[in-house]
Amino acid sequence: MKFGRNFIKARSRKGVDQKDAAAALEISPAFLSKVENDKSKPSIDLILKAAQYYGVKPAFFFDDQEEIDIENLKSEKNMRFIQDLETLSDIEIKDKYKIQLDGKDLTTNELKGIMAYVRSLRSMEE
Repeated sequence: MKFGRNFIKARSRKGVDQKDAAAALEISPAFLSKVENDKSKPSIDLILKAAQYYGVKPAFFFDDQEEIDIENLKSEKNMRFIQDLETLSDIEIKDKYKIQLDGKDLTTNELKGIMAYVRSLRSMEE
């Protein structure tokens, strides 16, 4: 069982650095670093104390599943897509994203028409 990732996650959520967390947990920063890097395993007492300090349940530290921030992931994908819209040519966008409508790939002319329409809407908003 690897505890490190969850110790780091809990500490990050609380917004404290390793030194402050170690002081609150009454352990050395070096030992906390070893726990966070999976070089040492925490005792049950440390898990209970850490759970109370970080405001999580003790089971939090035993969770092996990696948490994925879907909203952040969507936001990153949207930002990359918007950046591509501004920097890539219409054909490059068509090839990269395989954009479809009604189950059929858009032709280059269809995509150009859509892009022109969106650009005209944006210019009216300005």
